[in-house]
Amino acid sequence: MNIEGQGQPLPIGSVISRGWQAFARAPWLFVGFTLVGLLLSFFTQWLQDLASNGFDGDGSPFGWVLLFLVGLVLNIIVSLWLNIGLFRGAWLSLGGTRPSWKDFTRWDGLAMGRLFLMALLLLGVNVLILIVAGLSGALLSLIRFELSALPLLAGMLVILYVAVTQMFHLPLVVARAEAPLRAFQSGRRTIDPQFFRLLGFGVLMMLIGLVGLLIVGIGVLVAAPVVACSLVAAYQHLYDREDLGGFLSAD
Repeated sequence: MNIEGQGQPLPIGSVISRGWQAFARAPWLFVGFTLVGLLLSFFTQWLQDLASNGFDGDGSPFGWVLLFLVGLVLNIIVSLWLNIGLFRGAWLSLGGTRPSWKDFTRWDGLAMGRLFLMALLLLGVNVLILIVAGLSGALLSLIRFELSALPLLAGMLVILYVAVTQMFHLPLVVARAEAPLRAFQSGRRTIDPQFFRLLGFGVLMMLIGLVGLLIVGIGVLVAAPVVACSLVAAYQHLYDREDLGGFLSAD
């Protein structure tokens, strides 16, 4: 097990290569599961759009509000299920085991709950940063309008810092079963010593996803699993390969 913050520098090329090899071990399963997840996400988004359009019609809005909330809740559940499924498949494949369809679709309510709380924490942190930056900018604008941009710029840099240091929040709350606050601290301790290296790795992951979207949108079915496998490979290099949360066998 690596000591947090004292692991070897992340070998970006090797990690991405391992991620591709893991994807290639079961490409059709990765693509198929990603497709199912995206279709379910589109359906839940359609429910929300349908409800939003219904607000413009006559009659009581209660039914449309209920439909919107149902679509939103289902969207969150699908997102959690998809992310944990890809994570589990990537973990098994990196370990040399060809994952099965059941491995991808297996339900893990406890891990989904921890991941949801972590997502709320990150959302709250980012909202707080924007509020502080906005208020600071408003106060500085009273002195000189041009100064109002400085807090906003600083806020965006802080948000970037949070995004990079928390790129492994999913494995920390799923594989390590860490509470959100502890996972947040673990991310900072490990990534701070090699922040710019991990920033470069994160940019490469975004570029892979962007290329996937540009290839008629279909490329995302390959890009998303490859990014997931690469992130897991990076996590295992910086942290460990222990399943402390029992996500490999949860039902």
